[in-house]
Amino acid sequence: MNSIESVNITIGSNMYSRFENFTNTSSNVLAEFVDNALQSYRDNKDVLHSLNSDYHFSVHIDFIRDVTGKEIQEIRVTDNAAGIAYDKYQSAFEPAKKPDNDRGLNEFGMGLKTAACWLGEYWVVTSKALYEDVQRVFSFDLNQVTANDLRTLPVKNTVCNATEHYTIIRITQLSKNAPQNKSIEKIKSDLSSIYRLSLRRDEMRLVVDGELLEFKSPEILKAPYFKNQDGPVIEWKKEINFEFDQYKAHGYIGVLKEMSSAHNGFVLLRRGRVVVGAENGQRYFPKCLCGNVGSPRYKRMFGELELEGFKVSFNKNDILDKENLDAMMMGLKDLVHTKDFDLYAQAEGYRLDERKKQAKKLVKKHDNSKKENRQPIELNTDKSVNPIADVNSKSLFPEYDLQPEQTNVVGIPVVFEEYEDKYKIDGTYYTLKVQFVDRGTDLFWVDVSRKADNIIICQINTGHVFFEHFGKPDEATIAILKTMAIAKYTAKISANNDAVQMLEYFNEYIKRTKV
Repeated sequence: MNSIESVNITIGSNMYSRFENFTNTSSNVLAEFVDNALQSYRDNKDVLHSLNSDYHFSVHIDFIRDVTGKEIQEIRVTDNAAGIAYDKYQSAFEPAKKPDNDRGLNEFGMGLKTAACWLGEYWVVTSKALYEDVQRVFSFDLNQVTANDLRTLPVKNTVCNATEHYTIIRITQLSKNAPQNKSIEKIKSDLSSIYRLSLRRDEMRLVVDGELLEFKSPEILKAPYFKNQDGPVIEWKKEINFEFDQYKAHGYIGVLKEMSSAHNGFVLLRRGRVVVGAENGQRYFPKCLCGNVGSPRYKRMFGELELEGFKVSFNKNDILDKENLDAMMMGLKDLVHTKDFDLYAQAEGYRLDERKKQAKKLVKKHDNSKKENRQPIELNTDKSVNPIADVNSKSLFPEYDLQPEQTNVVGIPVVFEEYEDKYKIDGTYYTLKVQFVDRGTDLFWVDVSRKADNIIICQINTGHVFFEHFGKPDEATIAILKTMAIAKYTAKISANNDAVQMLEYFNEYIKRTKV
């Protein structure tokens, strides 16, 4: 059994009490524990997966509360990586002891100690290393260490199954820095941002306070070039693979679908985790790319760049070589500010017109597609026989099996907003998708290509001359157009496309239509 009786913690006992006063954030401190676990997994992933085909690397961060649920009393971090091995155990707890390989995520040898002391005065690390037959428990009591000027601390060894592997960190007697309940959601958001690459690639499952984290990337603008609104729709994203002396940048630069102060700016990564830009308001805004504060370009330019060759601060939340970072950004400007694909100009010049803005407001106000237990609008044609339910609609209406009724549409319409509503027509439930598009010669048209799923699509052309004459689409206009779409559809299936009957249906349905 590879027992370890004690660990050298010499650094000067008073130094440990100062860790609590280091400038940091809860999110960044908790990330230190995740970094250690993630690096352990990366160093041993082939073996871990070979032992168990169902293995998935996971880290759980739990906040243990008192009986009232109001006060956090313990922070617990558990991972199923390879554990702290015998040959790395001493350096794991010896302050400022750099690992032999400092090219990973735990490069400074300070993360675990400073992070644990920043959060609490008493902490215990229980670890079982893969292929070793012993579990080791290390306990640190700040009051005992400082009062007695301790230079070493004992390690408790227990015989275990050699194939087990885990590390559990428990922190109690929490400090003034420890997170409160109100900050947990921010911690989740920050950590999902820091480990966005690992979460996207399914490299790691990160569970915080019982919630499995995921990261949702901001939407990229898909639109014609602003100087040619009738041109092709383009995804405004540029893949980056750039080298500048020993410095490298990989990733992408793009234009946001919507101007935003929450997602604009650049996120800088290093060794697969975010260093700059994880927390809201802390992103990087090089003026050569983002322009002046508050400008359209400033609010739309964004990107993710994985950097190589740069040094970072010891708590891994800043890039130290600012001069060369700025020089690299100048080089990137030449990649995105080109004649054939000008991200720079698109971010500055593109505007969402007033019709689209109004459509977005209508969707936000009236979309109830995700509301549960909502009652559909019930419509009745007063027919004794429902052709949909009782007749083979394919033979009766062969035109429905052809292309959608978009005979006058010029090019492929771009759907920029949509919402859903529910209808019950003659006892049959339908979903009406109201889509706002910006092309075509018709004011609206009905797409029945998904009629087999009882889905009717009403596409409203906000680029139609009607809106140029009478202004941006409002609630009354949309209510009329969607009701006409339902009446037109009902007239087809129940009244042999009779125009008079369609108007009767419209007059009846409009009484119950909501936007």
